Amino acid sequence: MTSVSINKQHIGDGHACYFLAEIGGNYGSVADVQTIVDVCVDIGIDAIKFQTFEAATVTTPDNMFDLEITGKVSQVELFQEYEPPQELQRELMRYAGEKGITAFSAPSHFQDLDFLEQLNMPAYKIGSDLACHIPLLREVAQTRKPILLSTGMATLEEIHASVEEVLKVNDQLILLHCVSDYPTHAENVNLKTLLFLKEEFKLPIGFSDHSLGPEIALAAVALGANAVERHFWVPGCQQGPDVALCSDTAEYQYLIKTSRRIESALGQRTKMLSPQEKMNRKANRVGIVAVQNIGIGQPITPKNVDIRRPGFGIAPYAWDQVIGSTSTHPIKKGQVLHWRDIEKVENVLERC
Repeated sequence: MTSVSINKQHIGDGHACYFLAEIGGNYGSVADVQTIVDVCVDIGIDAIKFQTFEAATVTTPDNMFDLEITGKVSQVELFQEYEPPQELQRELMRYAGEKGITAFSAPSHFQDLDFLEQLNMPAYKIGSDLACHIPLLREVAQTRKPILLSTGMATLEEIHASVEEVLKVNDQLILLHCVSDYPTHAENVNLKTLLFLKEEFKLPIGFSDHSLGPEIALAAVALGANAVERHFWVPGCQQGPDVALCSDTAEYQYLIKTSRRIESALGQRTKMLSPQEKMNRKANRVGIVAVQNIGIGQPITPKNVDIRRPGFGIAPYAWDQVIGSTSTHPIKKGQVLHWRDIEKVENVLERC
């Protein structure tokens, strides 16, 4: 599996999980934008992800939302309320660049892509609603910029079709497992899809999280997610319609800090001793020890040896080889046995 690079930061196996803060409609002024950027930098978020759309090109007039977090409301009216002004998007990109943090958007229409190309996006996110929008995917892929593609509401066959279209011209693709339900309840997340998608597509795989609380995202990191996108709201800034499922500053900071500990703990896919274990096994593991004084040439029996700590001599799995041998020199009670201390009877007989 190859990695994908966004602003020289690698995303894929062997690299730290990449955290995206989805700020959605949670900003409404220049002050909000600058506050969000500053907080993201302070707590170690890798990228700020926003959305670019116009209500008129997103949905039809009579279409309705019927979600747990919104209730039944007009999609057009809700999109109009949170339609992001272009000047704020420009300010977000400018200020993020000034502060040295990556920012990019998710276009919802061809005209959005035209605008975002003027802002020199370093990458693009494609939301689950557009995961099968092959014409738009084709245009985004032609930019040769990294693409993060959410797969909510998509069948495996549809994902294959979209992936194949992108890979025709652009191999910088990250798939995001996503469940398009707001909020997503734990029993519907099916996190093992991360493992399946990684095996099926041999691409970096991430998790676009709509659950409540940080626990599911942390589990995704433990399963090997290469990226996590989580909705983010900074207290004091405008609240968008998704604020109920957002992490605030403290929760997102906890998410990142705990994820780094999880990554450190994951280690490698092998059985190995830690440096401390290599030291500890000398005193804290068992070995074969004399429990009586044993004279030279005396047989080694279960009466004069036992299995006890410490364990830096002959290991217990060699018990059957040790019993019935003879001592090559005097062994004191409490002494750890080594192979130099004993000789098999058969070897003695062979020399006679």
